[in-house]
Amino acid sequence: MRILTNLFCGYFFAWIILFPTISYADEPIPISAGDPAPHDGVLFTTEDAARLLANLETQEATCQARVNYEVASAVNQTQLLLDNCQSSLDLRTQMYEQRLAFHTDYSNYLENRLTKPKISPELTLFIGILAGVGLTIGAGVAMNQAATSP
Repeated sequence: MRILTNLFCGYFFAWIILFPTISYADEPIPISAGDPAPHDGVLFTTEDAARLLANLETQEATCQARVNYEVASAVNQTQLLLDNCQSSLDLRTQMYEQRLAFHTDYSNYLENRLTKPKISPELTLFIGILAGVGLTIGAGVAMNQAATSP
């Protein structure tokens, strides 16, 4: 679409440059019927000359409107592309910040789990010895009752 627009604009401006609608004649000299003309050619009546001038002004206005339309269209297309890029950048920045916040929170959670106070090894040994002695005494009592019961 962009290539087509560029080609159209190039063709349009080349046409304007190569085929101008202005006349290179001298100022019009009014003559009456029967007077000799200053050169060969076609003489226009005042009404025809006014009509040609009005057409020229209309064509200039139409040309300017087309140029303004093409410029506005190109500016709007570029602005849309820029807005899309900015929106994409904002979205990706927001996603990055959320992901970074999640990783920071998870790292803090894991760090707290690793560094929270634990039972000392001496206390663990003491509890293990007590549990072993208690199980041994309980097993001995259970075997004694099993042996003495009829």
